[in-house]
Amino acid sequence: MMKENFLPLEAEKIINNLDYEILDYLPEIFISDKTASTNDDAKEYLLNQPAELSVHLAEQQDAGKGRNGKKWVSPKGKNIYLSLGWRSPLQYSELDGLSLSVGSILATVLNKKANNSIKIKWPNDLMIHQKKISGILIETIDIEGQVGIVIGIGINVHMSREDGKDIDQSWVTLDEASRNINDRNLLVAMLLNELFKFIKIFPKEGFKAFKSKFESLDLLNGKVCKVTSDDTDKVVEVIGVSDSGELLVKENSEYLSLRYGEVSIRAL
Repeated sequence: MMKENFLPLEAEKIINNLDYEILDYLPEIFISDKTASTNDDAKEYLLNQPAELSVHLAEQQDAGKGRNGKKWVSPKGKNIYLSLGWRSPLQYSELDGLSLSVGSILATVLNKKANNSIKIKWPNDLMIHQKKISGILIETIDIEGQVGIVIGIGINVHMSREDGKDIDQSWVTLDEASRNINDRNLLVAMLLNELFKFIKIFPKEGFKAFKSKFESLDLLNGKVCKVTSDDTDKVVEVIGVSDSGELLVKENSEYLSLRYGEVSIRAL
């Protein structure tokens, strides 16, 4: 079998596919051949970042991070490892639903290539038929009274079975879903186009602006699920999400709201 030669990430190719109105406030785009973590790169740069936004990409990560400290497997030149550094105007109390909003944008962009097969598993995993294709990791830092936000996104694009042998859950790539070899530079540009719009909308409208889109992509809505929190398990029925992005569930006749970061959940 011939070895595939996938196109490398190139800032010029990404910029050439950005919307015209975005070019006026184009952030710096940093592409590393290899780094520990693009989220860590973005956090470090945010401390002295001159502009509102910066974009950090890498061909490979040594210490890529997923939710709850899990390792994000990051083979070289195969996937997208992207972190957006944002000197936001938000307060910590205004961050509710941020991850769900980003997930809605990400799923909508990738569904253009994946035949609308991608759903969101609350709070931050993108799935195709119970197989993970993408994940989001939001981190924050204090910058002289401002909230610095890092939006970290990992997308499986070209990864082979051998590349992903250490992943501890079922996964799929965008190439498999689209039955096509995707151009990572074009995908990054498509995503940045929507994220640039997002950072203008979210501070004014919050998750409410993205809630209906999330609901249309919600994998768990109506499902019976097992929720694990503090080493205790509950069986619940998912009935939706609140305006602040909490998961709304029903346990017997009791209605509960769950915050991400506090629970893990899976469909039964």
